[in-house]
Amino acid sequence: VKSERIFLDTLKVADGLRKMLCLRQVYLSALRHYQARTLSSDLLLSQINNCTHEDEVFSLVGRNKARLSEKHVGIALNVLWQLQKKKPLLLRTSDYVRNHSQFLTLCFLAENKVEHMDNEAVVDTLYSILRLLVLSLFRQRILLQSLLWLFCSFSLENKFFLLFRLLATAALIAEGFSSHQALVILKTMQKMKCRHSHLLEKMVSVLHRHLDSYHVLQLVKLTQCLVLLRCRDQELFAKLKMLLFGFLKSSVIPADTAAIIRTLAMLPSSQVEEIIINKATAVVPQCRLQDLSCIATALVKWNHYDKLHWQNASELHVKVLQKLNDCGFQRLQKARNLNLLLEELTHVNGEWLQEVISEETVAACQRLIDQVTWANVLQLSVFLIKTNHRCPSLLDRIASVTVQNINKIHPLEMYFILHLFSVLNYDPPANEEFFQSCIQHLTSNLSCFETHHLVLLGYILAVAGYFPPALINTVFDVSFLSRLDAQLEVLSDALRQRVRSQLMKLNRAVCLECPEFHIPWFHERYFQRVLCKGISRINPLRQHVHRMLAEILGGSHYARVSVFTPYYYEIDFECILDKNKKPLSYMAQNILLDDLRGIHLRHDIKDEERKTLPQGAQRIALEFLDSKAFSKDSQHLKGEPAVKKRHLEILGYRVIQIPHFEWNSMVMSTKPEQLEYLRKRLYETQ
Repeated sequence: VKSERIFLDTLKVADGLRKMLCLRQVYLSALRHYQARTLSSDLLLSQINNCTHEDEVFSLVGRNKARLSEKHVGIALNVLWQLQKKKPLLLRTSDYVRNHSQFLTLCFLAENKVEHMDNEAVVDTLYSILRLLVLSLFRQRILLQSLLWLFCSFSLENKFFLLFRLLATAALIAEGFSSHQALVILKTMQKMKCRHSHLLEKMVSVLHRHLDSYHVLQLVKLTQCLVLLRCRDQELFAKLKMLLFGFLKSSVIPADTAAIIRTLAMLPSSQVEEIIINKATAVVPQCRLQDLSCIATALVKWNHYDKLHWQNASELHVKVLQKLNDCGFQRLQKARNLNLLLEELTHVNGEWLQEVISEETVAACQRLIDQVTWANVLQLSVFLIKTNHRCPSLLDRIASVTVQNINKIHPLEMYFILHLFSVLNYDPPANEEFFQSCIQHLTSNLSCFETHHLVLLGYILAVAGYFPPALINTVFDVSFLSRLDAQLEVLSDALRQRVRSQLMKLNRAVCLECPEFHIPWFHERYFQRVLCKGISRINPLRQHVHRMLAEILGGSHYARVSVFTPYYYEIDFECILDKNKKPLSYMAQNILLDDLRGIHLRHDIKDEERKTLPQGAQRIALEFLDSKAFSKDSQHLKGEPAVKKRHLEILGYRVIQIPHFEWNSMVMSTKPEQLEYLRKRLYETQ
């Protein structure tokens, strides 16, 4: 019933907004209506104008629905947009605003009060709504686009209902879509991952009529959407391929050429052809880094598509890739402007960045280190996070510039700067001054943050070992957690899961490291649900290591596999040594090794095994660390594995972390060497 009501209300809003576009008359009664406003209404208008956060606007709207005039509605919508505009692009929360129930209320009120607005007010109100909704179809086909956006914000059970409505609406009006409208609908479908075959078929039938009207970049985007939506119309793909090849032959713009080549590689059963190799060879000297990345990605994909074809032409392809890499290196070596370089790097992702040009890119940034200013530390920090590079000189420069210009840097940008140091587990020379300056700046501006941003901020500070009382008390306040629950309902699935996970980790960190805050552990049920979903199997490495531990300790019952500790840390292996370094048996886990296959053993944190150990005995946690636990091309432990070690030690463990570069080294290539290594690590003096 609720879904039906929301759907009907959405139809009304769409129709009302369309009427607003057609309005041409000035209603004199509106002016008299403005002049008759009472003092209390003026006070309400002042309150709306003085709001510093979206939630304040929504709170006023919710409490004063009956009192809101057309002027209040227009001002409220404008204030919402102005608040968004003040935020850095990376941290704008238009999805949260757009999906908030009180924003929908404002849209309804705007529709109902349109007769009292003059033309200027209509335009201003409509413009505010448009900028917040980011809708392109706002005339003849606004209905379907509104339904698509609404679909994105619905819970899973309501999506099924709305999807049927969406399909019925599309079936009625899709035939009349223009080429632009069809492209916007497909882009929206891709964003919300709607792969329903019937709706896709409708859109494909429209595309067959309009393919010749798209310019090159529209055709590129269209093809990418269809591939990601798993379209199976081979005739359409054949037409797209023919059109793309036509554009490729005539293309003289390097960025367009690179985009076409990457898109051709996405097409089903695509093979590299001579024209592509020739065009790539000719254009790479003129390409920016993001264009080179596109071409490199395409060539690697063709390698996966057709191994035989790649081997037959391997010499030619190797030459193209080598030329491409050389052009990338030359462009980095010639870079003289850090801002321009960072702007290019913003759009470079994937294996080419990580595996080919990562070190040269960091070297270029180091060469331009004197150009690091408060205005570009955000971009530089985001780049270093993306590349996972721990470059002390750049990190020190970022810390120094940040402290010197602390009041010029927006608090929301400060999150990414702190995230860089937290995730890389790096302490700059003036570490305490850096973190304390940042924390003071942040805690003085907590109102700038959305509720879920405060959770993310609290977690990255906890990883670095800082627990600002103002932030911790705010996050674990009951009213804050209630607002967070409401906001999580309108966030994307990925962001919602990330926020919930980091709230749990922050809760765990506070309980273990700051008991003086008296924050209870309230994630027991969260973990019970997670554990029920994640039944895993013991992998071959764990089986192999468990056998060796059994050999070292004297039996399989002296070591446990895949153990959950209090507060639900999972460790690879656990054993207990008494004060004489002799192993203590787990009688409850007296299981033969052959019985371990296919079983994921878990340690119930409430069982009797957690009772106090004999005097002098100690639990040992044995952890194997893969490359993800370390910054790129280094042996420096990153933030999260370091925190886990810190917390396990608080829980009473002696933690033995075995890095991949030791376990997989040539000196550890045989079982006897591995046994000796484990024996030394187990019995070494702490």
